[in-house]
Amino acid sequence: MEEISLEDGGVERSRLDSGVVLNPNDASRQQDLKIHYKVKRTNGLIGVAMSLLSHLIFVLFAIYVTYICFEDFSLFSWHPICMTVGCLSCNLCKVWFELVTGEVISFHSVLQSLLLMAEAVMIMSQGNIIASNLSRQGRVRLHWILQAGAAAFIFAGFLVIVINKNLHNKNHFKSWHSVTGLVFLVCVGITSSGGVVTLYSFRLKQYIKPAKMKLFHNLVGVLTFVIGVVTEIFGIYTHWFPKHSSLSAQVVCTVFVVLGGIFTLESAVKSAYTRFKALKQSV
Repeated sequence: MEEISLEDGGVERSRLDSGVVLNPNDASRQQDLKIHYKVKRTNGLIGVAMSLLSHLIFVLFAIYVTYICFEDFSLFSWHPICMTVGCLSCNLCKVWFELVTGEVISFHSVLQSLLLMAEAVMIMSQGNIIASNLSRQGRVRLHWILQAGAAAFIFAGFLVIVINKNLHNKNHFKSWHSVTGLVFLVCVGITSSGGVVTLYSFRLKQYIKPAKMKLFHNLVGVLTFVIGVVTEIFGIYTHWFPKHSSLSAQVVCTVFVVLGGIFTLESAVKSAYTRFKALKQSV
């Protein structure tokens, strides 16, 4: 039997036989665990395959963007690097560290936005083989660490492009890429704030139900990531990208980003739907 003890901040598990026994000290925590295990049962080989493909796609895309950034390096080059690539070396180090030691890295020296954000979303997926040995609490902790790093680099990338445009006396927000980028930045702020509230949702349960807050955070997070993917695609078709690339490379990168986004969001959308059904049934 598998006994689950519920503590602030997450779930610690110790396996005894088979089955699940909940320590019933909070109804909302029990509901969250039921949703967690229901989503877990729906993730099989397809979830694992999507997780692996997402990692591969975003790593390849990150490598390619880094390469073309260094062909004609300038202050502007830090914008696509911060927004797309920065986490690559740290992400690989994190995977290596966890595979060798079995421990979770709680710090990251180099982080980025879309790749890191995708990694943070996939960490919560039961199909993610990299985090397969982590407890629910460990996944949540690593999720918010990665998202915090992603948010930091998103704001850094935004600051770089603002400074660069000011130095060259260029107008701001004149393209679809810049407009969706601004919307993305705002959504990141909302998602990050909601994530902090969700992290302490059980302590704030007298104000809002944890299940509702987690559903809200899930949905807003999905929307934010979608806007980030759209912004990245618009960025592929700005004047800078074709200057350092080709039309065929643009098409391939677009397909990669779209597929990577779909594979990344598969588990998150499924989780949101399961939470919505559970809340609807509890009303």
